[in-house]
Amino acid sequence: MDVLRSYVIRLYRQELEEIAGMVESVETGETTPFRSSDELWSTLQRDASRRRASSTNPLEENGT
Repeated sequence: MDVLRSYVIRLYRQELEEIAGMVESVETGETTPFRSSDELWSTLQRDASRRRASSTNPLEENGT
């Protein structure tokens, strides 16, 4: 099941072909800069897949 994630996206520059800013995870406060729409999308995808990989089944952690 997918979990809803919240981000603050700050745009510092947006021109015809340029975009730059920061992505901040509301949950962790971690910020990541980006300099293009491709980097923005990659940052959001990487964060989502990293969280999925780090989440574990609570039953496995207790050894039951």
